[in-house]
Amino acid sequence: MSSEDILARYDRYYAGATDWGGAQPAHDDNNNAAATERYFTLITDFFEYGWGDAFHMAPLRPDWSFKRSMAYWEQNFVLTMGLKRDMRVADLGMGIGGPMRRVVEFTGANMTGVTICEHQIKRAHAITAKLPQYIQDRTEYLRGDYNDLPAQMLPSTYDAAYFMESLSHSEDRASPLAQAAKIVKPGGIVAGWQWMLRPEFDYDNERHMDLKRGMEYGGGLRNLNKPDARIKEYERAGLEVLDSYDMGTDAIERGHLGWWVALTTGIDLPSRLTSSHWGRKLTMATTKLLEIIGVAEPGTLRTALMLEHCGFSAATAGELGIFTPAWVTISRVPLDKNDKAHAKRIADLQSNIALTLKEGSK
Repeated sequence: MSSEDILARYDRYYAGATDWGGAQPAHDDNNNAAATERYFTLITDFFEYGWGDAFHMAPLRPDWSFKRSMAYWEQNFVLTMGLKRDMRVADLGMGIGGPMRRVVEFTGANMTGVTICEHQIKRAHAITAKLPQYIQDRTEYLRGDYNDLPAQMLPSTYDAAYFMESLSHSEDRASPLAQAAKIVKPGGIVAGWQWMLRPEFDYDNERHMDLKRGMEYGGGLRNLNKPDARIKEYERAGLEVLDSYDMGTDAIERGHLGWWVALTTGIDLPSRLTSSHWGRKLTMATTKLLEIIGVAEPGTLRTALMLEHCGFSAATAGELGIFTPAWVTISRVPLDKNDKAHAKRIADLQSNIALTLKEGSK
């Protein structure tokens, strides 16, 4: 499809939510999987230009570069999970694989990444082919829907799994979480670094709801909720929640800047030219010019505007203290997990989902 065709279909998934003062989109039968695939097909190149190989946000240390701060909090996250050398770990919703490659470098773990987006798989392979053999030998990339993981990811064969800002692309997180609980051994860790509405978010505040819809539409997200509701999704997936906290607030208390600085002023020259407010304005002006002269495909500017919808909404919600993209939940697969009983739990969760890669995109 052309970018314009993909955008038209994507917008249908968010009918009513694409304008300020809109309405919540209707329930999605695919658990937002088909919309997510179209979203990342559209925006992966934009993200790689603006954020590098890690499609997440992180607190920023004032005297560090943007990329160094991003890598630091990735290390903090995997240390909290307890990842070690030779562990077998799954990155569910891997993007183009930047964080998982650094996990290999930092810990020596063996990583399997899963994404529903074929374009991201191709980018991951192209990047990894230029890296040391050590990294190549310990990374595997699979295309799959994390509501129904690839068949080669067998039950109880992984030591741990995580979702790094990928979990909130699902309308109901219990389904992908149950898939993670399936493949991880009893006692293993399933962790999430997640977009989350903070407890201060007010569902009756129209401004808050507008910012929520802006993040969801511009970020390919669905049904953002608060920590208490998210914990219940972990529990429905058969997981035991051990810890739940805002890594962003934790970082500010340590002397770091808020994660939203990357979206407002930027922290260094590269982030000021790409991800900051004025950097994004520059990107939109450039894409508009390139469309006019026929270099960029029609729809490129609209994609940039869609991302700006998310960037503005997220930064504003962050400054208001009602949202964070860095809420961490650490959970454990029960020591007495029964694979047969868990398979029934998964079947019950999947009974309400039209699995995208089995049913075909709609």
